Amino acid sequence: MPVVFADVALAARIERLSAEENERFVVAAQRAHPEDRPEAIWVAGGCAAVCSPDGPLNQATGLGFEGPVTAEHVDELEAFFGGHSASVRVNVCPMADPSLATELSVRGYAVEGFENVLIREILDSDLLPEPDPALDIRVCMPEEYQLWGETVARGFAADNVPSPSDLRLGEAVARQENIVRLLAWVDGQPAGTGELAVRSGVAWLSADTTLIPFRGRGIQVAMQRRRLQLAREAGCGLAVSEARPGGGSQRNMERLGFRVAYTRVDMLQTKR
Repeated sequence: MPVVFADVALAARIERLSAEENERFVVAAQRAHPEDRPEAIWVAGGCAAVCSPDGPLNQATGLGFEGPVTAEHVDELEAFFGGHSASVRVNVCPMADPSLATELSVRGYAVEGFENVLIREILDSDLLPEPDPALDIRVCMPEEYQLWGETVARGFAADNVPSPSDLRLGEAVARQENIVRLLAWVDGQPAGTGELAVRSGVAWLSADTTLIPFRGRGIQVAMQRRRLQLAREAGCGLAVSEARPGGGSQRNMERLGFRVAYTRVDMLQTKR
């Protein structure tokens, strides 16, 4: 199995791509719900995004790779999020300049959670696992984009019953450009989702969901296999994904040769 080593240069590359995805999602949210005032700004080398009121993708990513993060940078973040009546959530990469975590800690930001960034090198000579022919994984056609977004919303919602906020999120992700959307079908019903974004030779795998009635059938492993094949066909040399530490999604990725490159710390503003 080919190995790519995690270092500051790789982390900077991945975090820059993640920040750019933040900005692209804001553009999609502007198309879907301009009344929510979606907006993105670049601060300290990273992107701060507000996509919807109290939305899960309101966050700042990629900070701290262009030099020290200053108090003025954090002031700018707080003014931006405050202008949208939102708390500041910052995804902190452990290889960013240490000043980022220091400035947030001084202001009383608290750890909200952790997220592993997993990587897998893709070479022409690499023997990728073949997709499971027993599972129907299809690339969506444009007329299926809305269905795909609704299925994403259902997949991320508790008990697969989406709230109005979940549905708005689904409507926004359905409006993204330059991505490959995949749906898993079982007995003629949408059963799971996946997304593939190809950026500068990197395949970004996200939007992994499986609806409750269809879990335990290997849908996510099949979805990952299909995206790895598509990524190699697109000329990607590296695949990247994200998962909560120790969860089923991480185990599925590790079965396919992904490994943890680093763990982000999600830090949340506690006082406004």
